[in-house]
Amino acid sequence: MKKTLAANFLSFVIGFALFALVIKLAGLENVLGAVKGFYLLYFVPFIVVSGALFWAATYRWKIVLSGEGVNVPFWTLLKYKLVVFSINYFTPAARLGGEPLKVLLLQKQRVKSSKSFASIVVDNFLGMGFDAIVAAIILIAIVFTTTSFTSHVKELFLMTGLSSLALVASIYLVLVKKKKSVFSYLLETAGRLTGTSKHEFFMVLHEKVSRAEFYMREILAKRPKQVFLALFYSSLSWPLTLLQYKLALLTIGFNASLVQILLSVVVVSFTALMPIPAALGVQEAGQFSAFKLFSANPYTGIALSLVLRIKDLILVLLSFLFISSEGIEVFRIANKKIARAINGINNKRNSRKKRKSKKSKK
Repeated sequence: MKKTLAANFLSFVIGFALFALVIKLAGLENVLGAVKGFYLLYFVPFIVVSGALFWAATYRWKIVLSGEGVNVPFWTLLKYKLVVFSINYFTPAARLGGEPLKVLLLQKQRVKSSKSFASIVVDNFLGMGFDAIVAAIILIAIVFTTTSFTSHVKELFLMTGLSSLALVASIYLVLVKKKKSVFSYLLETAGRLTGTSKHEFFMVLHEKVSRAEFYMREILAKRPKQVFLALFYSSLSWPLTLLQYKLALLTIGFNASLVQILLSVVVVSFTALMPIPAALGVQEAGQFSAFKLFSANPYTGIALSLVLRIKDLILVLLSFLFISSEGIEVFRIANKKIARAINGINNKRNSRKKRKSKKSKK
């Protein structure tokens, strides 16, 4: 626990230092000059479109759960999505830091943990996988349709695009076509290396993960209707995202072209994967570099990043309304589960001691 907190604090310090460095190198007066023409007329619809993106992502999760025969009210899932977003935003592993919390939150809806885990993995795979495919196609299309970038930059775009396509294809083939139990295999390997594979808690966990992988394959291979519907809502994210960025840039008085918007979206997508809370500093550096690449005012890139952060902070503040009501109950569920696991391990140890004492008496 202490090591995790120390690692999170260190990553935050690195991010803050990088953020300060980017602002210093760019010049605070230049950044402020880029945001001084702030247009509220565009900011309001920008927030509305951002809300629509959340709506589409939540509905995709609801569809995935329905593929497992689970019916959770949409507004409940939207509330959970907001709570998890705020946790993901402040943890180094973007989109992953708060995902385990979804399992505990769904426990309140009497959803089995194996089904919850399966829905989370499938939802993230369909969402992030679709985004990775579209981003890869965009990068490859830029390589063959534009002359604005150098050959080295085009080579980087091409390699990144092809690698993304290969990664998504390989994950799909392993999980669905080959029916390999990736997560349970990795867990089993870790158990053998650490010597915990024979513990009761580990065996229960391994069984739940194996069961979750069964549900994952059931959805991806045998629920084509739900998969296509989920992909449809994933596809809505791109036009909404393009409109979102267009409005964000108009908010600071920059009328961007489609290529400029696409590159900005791709940069944010990749910087979000960096192990830095809120991609602090990394996002600003990425946008600064992106705008410099297409010969636009690079300070506008940092200004865009700041507008996006305002939106994120609004969502985080909104999620705080739900964390207070959900948090206590979630911690109670977590404590009960931990207590059960510890009791199971202690009971097993006690039974071993009793058997040993009986043998010694004989």
